[in-house]
Amino acid sequence: MKQGDKFVLYSILALVFILFIEYGIFKNHSTRVIVIRSDGKIVKELPINKNAFFEVKSREGHLFVEVKNGKVRVVDSTCKEKLCEKEGWIGNTGESIICLPNRISITIISKNGEKVDTVTY
Repeated sequence: MKQGDKFVLYSILALVFILFIEYGIFKNHSTRVIVIRSDGKIVKELPINKNAFFEVKSREGHLFVEVKNGKVRVVDSTCKEKLCEKEGWIGNTGESIICLPNRISITIISKNGEKVDTVTY
């Protein structure tokens, strides 16, 4: 291998490493936090990497939330349609579960400045 070939190879490897770091391959995702609001006020904020099961109450009703393996879901709700339960597991920054009848929202945010580029449904 010639000197110029080595330079090109090392440059490509350095560029790939920088891209991995930039796009979060090596980032610690423990800074993601679940924010739960009831009647518009934050009632609970916890790291997504902790397993938990708890109840969230509002003036309109309540729901049970499960956090497991870096994801969160609504297990049971007092609302009629149960759309919040049907949403299933969420685990990415920017995703939300909203129960309009009970006025409760669950959102995943990042404390390290990670931003959502785009969301498609």
